Amino acid sequence: MALILVKYGVDNPAEQVKLAVANENDKVVLIQNGVFFAALTDVRKLTKAEVYVLKNDLEARGFCENDVANVKFIDYDGLVELVEQEEKFIG
Repeated sequence: MALILVKYGVDNPAEQVKLAVANENDKVVLIQNGVFFAALTDVRKLTKAEVYVLKNDLEARGFCENDVANVKFIDYDGLVELVEQEEKFIG
């Protein structure tokens, strides 16, 4: 299990690879411009991992929870909890 942090937008090939190689035991957190993966695409088609979106970053880019489906929303405290829970971290 690993926590995978995606912070760059949909046009970044490295972030696309992170999503593609994540398995169902991993957790992906979309932060900063990474939230565009959830806002502009169906992120569930890009990864098998459980996907979290930092709500503040989503809202800062003009989107709301209703614009995004199939993800879990977290705040900064939730991000810290995820980081503390996972042994491996990929950023």
